[in-house]
Amino acid sequence: MTNNANTMASQGSSLPGFVAAMPFYPSKTVNIPPLLLAIFVFFIGFFIQCNIVTSNVGLRFLNITDMLVLMTIPVLTVLYVRCLTSCIIAIYLAPLTFFFALSTLFADGRGDGEFYTTAMTYFYMIYFLFFTYVLFKENLLEMFCWGTFAGFLAVTTLLFLDTIIHDQLAPLGLSFMFDETAVLEAAANGEMSAMLLRIEKAGGIWSAGNMAGPAFALAGAAAAFLAETRRRPALFALFLLIYLASFTLTLNRSGVFAVLAIGLYFYVRNFSVRMLLSTYLGFVLSALVIAAILPLGAFDFVEQAFSKRFLDDSNTSNNLQERWSTISSGFQVMFEHPFGVGYSLRSQELAKMTKVGTPHNGFLATAYTSGIGFCLISAFALFYTIFRKRKISFFAYSALGVVIGYQFEELNFNPVFMAHIGLAAGYTFIDLDFRAFLKNTVMKTGILNKFP
Repeated sequence: MTNNANTMASQGSSLPGFVAAMPFYPSKTVNIPPLLLAIFVFFIGFFIQCNIVTSNVGLRFLNITDMLVLMTIPVLTVLYVRCLTSCIIAIYLAPLTFFFALSTLFADGRGDGEFYTTAMTYFYMIYFLFFTYVLFKENLLEMFCWGTFAGFLAVTTLLFLDTIIHDQLAPLGLSFMFDETAVLEAAANGEMSAMLLRIEKAGGIWSAGNMAGPAFALAGAAAAFLAETRRRPALFALFLLIYLASFTLTLNRSGVFAVLAIGLYFYVRNFSVRMLLSTYLGFVLSALVIAAILPLGAFDFVEQAFSKRFLDDSNTSNNLQERWSTISSGFQVMFEHPFGVGYSLRSQELAKMTKVGTPHNGFLATAYTSGIGFCLISAFALFYTIFRKRKISFFAYSALGVVIGYQFEELNFNPVFMAHIGLAAGYTFIDLDFRAFLKNTVMKTGILNKFP
């Protein structure tokens, strides 16, 4: 934690002003031991990635972070309520609550159980505002990233174990409940099931690879930030190696695109002659290792997986045309239901226009679930985080991964994406609050002349 603080201090004016101003923000209302807070933050990061399926063990929550958010939001609110300002209430909490109320009251055709995602989307956005305060006020961002990285290691391990001992993992919430035999029998009888996708694309704790791949990819933000602050690019290289190994099971391209974008951004931000030399040596070493074991057939499975998804997919051009069509039609459905629309109704409307019942887009899916207002707040926070000149790199890496993932799948109901959007929103509006109202006050102290 000290190293992280020193690194941030050394970056000087490249950081948002509120980071240096954190000592001037009110402290928590109750004195909690720093070690306890650090453990709490670590495990929130861990469970965001390794998001145990609590519904499998009989609880009324779908995933463990849903339970943690609802159980600890009163605690965080009480602890850090003094950090709230009239500005942040006016520009964030009040509009968010207003849009939530509109969606609750006026959404069209919402089916049984569908309000769960709407409510959790709202609570995640509130929760991670206060959680972001914790990360900066208590200097725990690096600890959070270590927790996320550890969760990624755990969840990818479960992905591979799931192919062997699924029946033992699922009752513990360590795998998505899935009866492969029943799904195959139904398919043989002409009955199509959404779970049929999992036969081809393994998902581990998620329903299928199209959910798992992007969720795993967001751990790249933590890996890149740790590699940057620790000046150890090998940390991101390790993440990349494990992620590409998981791709052989998930077969999800959007996650690969997100990871590569995060990696490229990390490389550009931290480019140096030393990094260039390390990259060259890494490629040479990798080539030698692959050349040595390639004749043994060890990479046959990997080669087949990548060829199947990137080289031999004859439907790529049709897929692009289909997605463009569904997105354009998706906007029409969104404007016809500005406060949200239930899954069955919007699927029927989309199917009439495009013969496909999904827009394959997370921003549109957010509008369907929670209304246009929520969609606009989420989009604004993500793009502000990416394009704000002075930034904390973790949030930029995270936002970049979310934006790319949202271009391919309806991921708004995935708790990993809910958490990362909540972090982006919390970070954005804390920064805006400082720039609009607190900057001049703090500048009078004379310590923030380099922090616009």
